[in-house]
This record gives sequence, C-alpha cells and structure tokens, in this order.
Amino acid sequence: MADFMIEKIIGFIIIIMAIRSFITKNRVERILYINVIDFGLSALIAIYINTPFGFIVGSTFFITSTISSNAIAYTFNRLKNEIVFD
Repeated sequence: MADFMIEKIIGFIIIIMAIRSFITKNRVERILYINVIDFGLSALIAIYINTPFGFIVGSTFFITSTISSNAIAYTFNRLKNEIVFD
C-alpha cells in the first residue's frame, strides 16, 4: 500500500513539472523542470519493477539523468560567464 502511495506522489510531481515546463517561458526553468521529470521517472522505474533488472534500469536512468543535468549546469555556467561584444 505504501509503494502505491509513493508512486502516486511521484506521478503527481511529474505531472505538475510537465505542466510547468509547458507554461514557463524561461529556458533555464524549463530545463530544471525536465530534470525533475527525469529523476522522477527513474524513481518510478525502480519502484514499479521489483526485480534486479528493474534496479539496473532505474539506476542506469538515474545515472544518465545525473550526467545530463551536470552537463546542462556546466553549459549554463559557461554561457553566464561568456563575454559578448556588440
């Protein structure tokens, strides 16, 4: 019963973040919302599939989500420090 409640909460958070990513105009906020969706999906995969393979798939999705969010943060940091000459 507790797993079903956790799945509902994570699913609700994913839906809210999906709606917010469509509404927002700011590109940085949109990417943050998409990262939350990625991490939520990895949690749902790990919770829903109760086998060792489900753990491997959830872990792989989590690791790739972490790598992509770090790459996005690094890129935004470089763009912030960039000097533009007009």
